[in-house]
Amino acid sequence: MGIMVKALASESAPLLALPLDFDGLADRRSVLHIREVVRVTGLRREQLYMWQRRYGFPSPLRDPYGDRVYPPDQVARLKLIKQLLSEGWRAGAVVPLAESALQSMLGLSVVGAAKLPDDIDDAVELLARHRIGELQNHLSKLLVGQGLRRFLEQTLVPLNEAVHDQVVRGEMQNFQELRFGDLAHRLLRDVTRLVRPARAARQVLLVTPPNDPNPLGLAILELLLFTEGINCLTLGAGVPAQEIARAADAYEVCLVVLLFERGISGKIAGQEIKGLRGRLPEKLPLVVSGRAVNLLAKPIPGVYTAADFGLIVAIMRDLEVLAVASGASLDILSPPNLRA
Repeated sequence: MGIMVKALASESAPLLALPLDFDGLADRRSVLHIREVVRVTGLRREQLYMWQRRYGFPSPLRDPYGDRVYPPDQVARLKLIKQLLSEGWRAGAVVPLAESALQSMLGLSVVGAAKLPDDIDDAVELLARHRIGELQNHLSKLLVGQGLRRFLEQTLVPLNEAVHDQVVRGEMQNFQELRFGDLAHRLLRDVTRLVRPARAARQVLLVTPPNDPNPLGLAILELLLFTEGINCLTLGAGVPAQEIARAADAYEVCLVVLLFERGISGKIAGQEIKGLRGRLPEKLPLVVSGRAVNLLAKPIPGVYTAADFGLIVAIMRDLEVLAVASGASLDILSPPNLRA
């Protein structure tokens, strides 16, 4: 039977209450301390912490001192992941996979991702060089020149993913992604004041699950839905299923959209979705969007899946949540006045 050990305050990352179960190990001496895992795999501590939060792997045990220790099978899998990353695979495509699947991918050629537009490359470069004021001006000018809908879909969404990919590859630090998220949020908050949904707009509940804290993705999707005349009720990112169900009932929403933007394992995603579906009224539609829908092994009864924003809109029209002729009134005349 496992025992619970409180992690020591010296750990630098957010700590979880993890089970310490050496009884289930054939050899307790076979586990490796996190500092040894970093040394033998070439991965950084921050990457291990991030993957644990976002993908559910690795899942370390705790030694009697509260430090993270990793069984041999997890260390072997981490070595495979590191090798695949060096071959050009993205972390979101490999971290959630079992070791057998990772083995089958070794040596396969990776289709290179399409080159990002120059404007997005410029934004990534400014962030990498910590030139935040210039990045703010750059994004503000793009917003005015492209208009809200195009800016969100063609600039901010791919830029958000590009920054995230840089971090999981170890090419950018986690604090830089946090800084970008704060900058983008302030930009979107200013834009939201200039967006007026139709008076008769129906209200939908927009949330992310507990293991996918993605407030920027939530804010982007909310504004995109605003441009289609949809009034969104949001509770913030990372909301438990029971609270989502309570809010849906209290505010009498016509639809719930669950955003799984960060890649996680299909098993975890399926469990989260089924749990929420079971708590919602049978007649209340549930739409799941984001990259996690591509990991689901099979459809979930009573759940609509949409890999992108266009499919969300199509589903809403089919359900008559969204009128065919919809849209919000936008009034963006000059760049939002941001300060670094």
